[in-house]
Amino acid sequence: MARGGGPVTTLSPVSNRVRQVLIAVWPLLLAVVLIWPLLSSTGHPLGRDLIFVPEQPWTDGTWGLGPVAPRAIPLDAVVSALTTLLDGAVWARVLILAILAGAGWGAALLARSHGLTAALVAGGFAVWNPYVAERLALGQWALLAGYAAVPWLIRHGMRYARTGRHGDLAVVVAWAACGSLTPSGGLVVLATLAVVLVCAERRRWWPLILAVAMQGTWISAGLLGTTAGASDRAGVAVFAPDGEGPGGAVVAVLGLGGIWDSLSEPASRTTWWGALTAVVVSAVVLAFWWWLRRRPAPALRALMVLGLLALAVVLLTALPLGTRLLETVVAEVPGAGLLRDSQKLLAPYAILAAVAFGVLSGAAVRRLAGLGVEVFGSVAVVAVLAPVVLLPDATTVVWPTVRPVHYPAGFAEVAEHLDAAAREGDASAVVTLPWRSYRLFAWGSEVTASDPAIRWFDRTVVVDDDLQVGRRLVPGESKIGRQVGEALRAEVPLTQLGDLGIGWVLVYRDDRGAAKLDPQGLQPVYSDRWLALYRVPGVTEAGHAGPRERAVVIGAHLLYATLGLGAAGWALVTVAQRLRRRRSESATSAIAGDTLQ
Repeated sequence: MARGGGPVTTLSPVSNRVRQVLIAVWPLLLAVVLIWPLLSSTGHPLGRDLIFVPEQPWTDGTWGLGPVAPRAIPLDAVVSALTTLLDGAVWARVLILAILAGAGWGAALLARSHGLTAALVAGGFAVWNPYVAERLALGQWALLAGYAAVPWLIRHGMRYARTGRHGDLAVVVAWAACGSLTPSGGLVVLATLAVVLVCAERRRWWPLILAVAMQGTWISAGLLGTTAGASDRAGVAVFAPDGEGPGGAVVAVLGLGGIWDSLSEPASRTTWWGALTAVVVSAVVLAFWWWLRRRPAPALRALMVLGLLALAVVLLTALPLGTRLLETVVAEVPGAGLLRDSQKLLAPYAILAAVAFGVLSGAAVRRLAGLGVEVFGSVAVVAVLAPVVLLPDATTVVWPTVRPVHYPAGFAEVAEHLDAAAREGDASAVVTLPWRSYRLFAWGSEVTASDPAIRWFDRTVVVDDDLQVGRRLVPGESKIGRQVGEALRAEVPLTQLGDLGIGWVLVYRDDRGAAKLDPQGLQPVYSDRWLALYRVPGVTEAGHAGPRERAVVIGAHLLYATLGLGAAGWALVTVAQRLRRRRSESATSAIAGDTLQ
């Protein structure tokens, strides 16, 4: 065993095999526990922003040209493509589990050369920490794809900078595509590759250039879409990092938390235990920085730079000066509303904390190895379980969000009626009522959810995108949504919605406000216990995205898909070639050994 904190090499092939299995299984096991209700039950997840439907159609909204801001681009196109092959219920389980486990495996990979304990601690902490739990509780599973991509981008980005091998470039581009499922994840990817470019001894620009090209999906949609350009400055204060417990927002952020939504905060985060977590994480990162100063570890140095930059940005927005600056940017710069929820940019710091925990735990265990198996084993077990100890109640906020539900059969019936109308040339929009942004369905789970109609029906669905957070209202960015909201607040007859391009009204009958709606003048089309569909007579067709806008945005998506799939295929071929080469070398070594005997 190596001394002085250097990389550890294992001589026994059997122990290496067991080591690899443990490193693979531990993050996967924690990921399974974290989303257990989703894996152990049938149905589709419908909680907060975590929405999956059986098959998501292709609409203008898929390309970011719908009435809402393109915040799920190219995610919607990816999910639409995948659900043409398999039901969304299958993909929900596969994708979320793969993202969580991938984050753990990537962190373990960065720490693996420092021992088994280092890899297990880093892999487990990357899966089980406040950042992951809070974002998953909010339903933002796709954002975690950008989080999971960070360690892989650093490892293979630094390797490509050193060797120039195309196989490493392919891995980098494939993970950049995975991390860029959302605009926020894309920003994390770009920041990671920019830091790699600066920290590497040789400047190789291709990873960053190709990653920038993949962001064309949401950039083109933002420039050509129909939503308002700038966002309301009120959203900055609402989405600012939150002080979950003692110490305020700064302490919460240092402890890898601080999400704006109080319902996504585990109870332990609101006590002194959350403040203790901040002290432990800060001390570990500081000790890791000290440990790293005199060691030749370029990938870990790049991670340190990236993580501290991310922390600095988030902390700045938690302070009054940073808040005022961000308010100005959001109100004046189109698309800058993406930065309102700044805590999500903490992802690289969370990966840094995970790897720091791992490497330092590995170093501590190596130093204690001479004190006997009992001491050695006890310290290793405590280190591996530390993430769960620091956040013992992660599942209390995650499980309600990921618990699946069974959609009423009426959704499929409504979809058939709308599809039949579309075949007759009706492309008018649907509005869902009562008018609200998040709903608590009587047939659903115990948490509110975004409207599933947006992803279910093959046409534009208009919903209330104003967000009420406590006593503050954050105005939405949909122009037609604003017009519909004003009409409903003025209590105009629902038949007049046709003047806004609304041809259909879908009423959620289990909503407490449904009884107050007056459908007089609307044409009943379908009704059951949960849903009622009405047709609006005399609808005036609203404007849709033109062929030029569609061509540009779809072209950007095709470029993204070509780069991502091409790189993934290239990477798989490279990995297969390396495995065959290793097996061939092992077989040759075995034959040589038998000959010598």
